[in-house]
Amino acid sequence: MHIQSRDPQATIPPEVRARIEEALNDAATSRQRQLEDLPPPTDGDSTPNSALRGTVERILTEIRAAQDRLAVGTFGICRRCGATIPIERLELRPWVDTCVRCADR
Repeated sequence: MHIQSRDPQATIPPEVRARIEEALNDAATSRQRQLEDLPPPTDGDSTPNSALRGTVERILTEIRAAQDRLAVGTFGICRRCGATIPIERLELRPWVDTCVRCADR
């Protein structure tokens, strides 16, 4: 199922929107716990934990941005080309902000 409208909020079925909101909330909680479980960073830290911390922080930022897009009505629109993002892609990884074509570039 693809979102056909320029306003994807209008065509995301309520039950799908609820699943996406729940997935985003669960992912944010999980990533936050993951950060809390990592040892604190140190200056000039180049350990695997430092790399993992950076990755988790980046994903958490993407999740929060997706929550913001959902709140303001721009969720489901590719930030690069403006195309709609298929609901299947959003359900799989709800924090994505690009369509598959743009993500492959």
